[in-house]
Amino acid sequence: MSEMQVRGSQFSSIEMDREQSLAYLRTARIGRVVLSVKCLPVALPVNLAVYGDDVLFVSDSGAKVNAAIEGQVISVEADDVDPQYCTGWSVLVTGRAELVTDQSVFAWARSRLRAWAPGPHPFLVKVPSTHVSGRQLVWHGPDRDGDPA
Repeated sequence: MSEMQVRGSQFSSIEMDREQSLAYLRTARIGRVVLSVKCLPVALPVNLAVYGDDVLFVSDSGAKVNAAIEGQVISVEADDVDPQYCTGWSVLVTGRAELVTDQSVFAWARSRLRAWAPGPHPFLVKVPSTHVSGRQLVWHGPDRDGDPA
């Protein structure tokens, strides 16, 4: 973990290692899949789960499933913020998307994933954690009311 303090600020941006990043990611239920559609970057919301060290999400047909069929490199980002204290974390996982056909993995995912979007979501996409990065923004000062933290 490395830390970078912003000059004149009591905030620190902390770079998390792979294991810390995955630990935070395991708490997320919603994220964004980032991929290229007609050569333009697109970020689409998904409900996600972490299986081992890899990200899984369900989808209907469309850009996300096409990316998996084509084996495109895509990213999944998830985060959480505390708007009162302006702190939080963000994790990005990047890997070559693939459709999951293993029925045991499919059953595991179906017991944990509930798509919020309407309609059927018959496809399960896996994003292997080939590259994982994460950051935290941490407050190191008195709280917002002037009391010591």
